[in-house]
Amino acid sequence: MRGSNALYEGHRLMLPGLKDRASATCQGCRFCIPILGREERKLACLATLDLYLTGERRVPRELSGRDFIWLAGKELLVKAVARVRPQGQACGFYCPRE
Repeated sequence: MRGSNALYEGHRLMLPGLKDRASATCQGCRFCIPILGREERKLACLATLDLYLTGERRVPRELSGRDFIWLAGKELLVKAVARVRPQGQACGFYCPRE
């Protein structure tokens, strides 16, 4: 029965301060930066690193893969690359680029 009520499922309550975050994408976030590898360049989310999330370090324009692995390790690099959805809705750590 729940699936039959299309009007109820289509209606969502939107708080005034959340509209910008809900319409934002990962590409507009300052934590989404390109990671430069030997052969390719991929976007990664630096919000996975507490070092950048807390503001202890400034978020760079781009970062080499070697430096990211040195800071966090291979496992976190894989998670950071998988977390980015360039056209998808941004996560809860969204912060607009300055």
